[in-house]
Amino acid sequence: MEGASKRRQGELCRRLAHLDLYHHSLRLMGQKLVSSSTDASAEAAGAPYSRSLQLAEDCSAALRFLKERLDSEDIGPCESTLSGVDLAVHRASQAKGHTQFLVNVWRVVEAVEQLLETVAVKYGYTTLAERAVVGGDSTVGDAAAPFVPDFGRYEQAMVVEAEALKPMPMPRFAAFPRWRARELLRPGLLLGMVIILGFVAVAIVAPILAPPEGDDPYTMPRDSYRVQPEPPRPGHPLGTTEQSFDVFHGMVWGTHIAFRIGLSVMIGRAIMGLVVGLLAGYYGGWLDAIVMRITDGFLAFPIVPATLVMLAFFGPRPVARVGEKSGVDSIIILSLILFGWMQYARLVRGNVLLERAKQYVEAAAAIGARDLHIIWRHILPNVPQGLFVLIASDIGAMVVLAAVFTFLGLSGRRGLADWGYMLNIGRNWIIGTPSNAFQYWYVYLPPIAAMVLFSVGWNLIGDGLRDALDPRAQ
Repeated sequence: MEGASKRRQGELCRRLAHLDLYHHSLRLMGQKLVSSSTDASAEAAGAPYSRSLQLAEDCSAALRFLKERLDSEDIGPCESTLSGVDLAVHRASQAKGHTQFLVNVWRVVEAVEQLLETVAVKYGYTTLAERAVVGGDSTVGDAAAPFVPDFGRYEQAMVVEAEALKPMPMPRFAAFPRWRARELLRPGLLLGMVIILGFVAVAIVAPILAPPEGDDPYTMPRDSYRVQPEPPRPGHPLGTTEQSFDVFHGMVWGTHIAFRIGLSVMIGRAIMGLVVGLLAGYYGGWLDAIVMRITDGFLAFPIVPATLVMLAFFGPRPVARVGEKSGVDSIIILSLILFGWMQYARLVRGNVLLERAKQYVEAAAAIGARDLHIIWRHILPNVPQGLFVLIASDIGAMVVLAAVFTFLGLSGRRGLADWGYMLNIGRNWIIGTPSNAFQYWYVYLPPIAAMVLFSVGWNLIGDGLRDALDPRAQ
């Protein structure tokens, strides 16, 4: 019985030595691949890649032989390791890039090393790494030779470079460039933020600045039905329009409508563009071709005529009960979203195509990460390049465009506290009397100035963000 036990232990040590030797040989070849920048697809038939793949397959074969001699409680961990090694070998053989091949090689090395650390001590085998730590690098060949008759097959590869016994360095990818806070301290960006924050402050304190009369704050109050506008006076800081609508009230509550329209259109466009661009850019192929042709089809429709067609078919429709008071027209908002998401999608798709070809995405795919995880965790955080600039520039432009439809009388309602409607009812008073051409300036200058400042503020923010976040501008 004792002789059989010794023979079994000797057989186990020989098989562990085979596995250990293949493991360290693969570690050596992996280290060479780390220092190389070649592509696996171009060098698949060359020595580094074919040698590494062969060593990985040898590790798999050694694990199968080892499993036959292990105790019952160690068979489960060995089978789990074998399954992981086989999967990594298969993925390495199918790898289309240097990084994917390298990551799977490392998976084999790491899996075998963990198993050796678990079972080697139990069966009285001292691994090559432990012997090297105790006796120096020269013991590598001597440690394995008694158990492996054909050690000469790998002796040269193991002994020539003693660094094979050092931990295999994992590839390090360039860190994502960090922008510094001082990059945001640009005059244009700061000016734009001050302007927009001013509008935000006006919108917040609107109930204090211009208390609404009744339940509808988006209707300009009136105290008479005079046809001629009246200049500023106590109680009406900016005067009144024809039919005595209060200009100041319209200016203050018009900021609410401006933010509602701008933010609603921006959010809708950004969501549609992100979804379409991510799917088309990541999956590519026929899906990308179909989606991009649909995008080109939408680009063929100018946004103003398309909105006019939708208004002709469906007519102005306020957004539910809130819209009946706010004056936000659902058809205009919907048309501005449906015929404006394409530039977001094209921008996101281009960024996704650039990120998909990078090594960190290949590494995530190589270790078996799901597509949804890769898109959400790795690609999405790295595709906003230029997106914030487009969003900031779009908000101001959409508010002005929506005001155009209101000015033309295609949306809105009587007495609406909207800058476009205020221009609509003040268009007859742009030219004053012969003696004073600017007599009725308070009718049209305030809404014009508000729209210009609102649009300029967002454009300054967009330009400032582009200069601060674009690495090519550094």
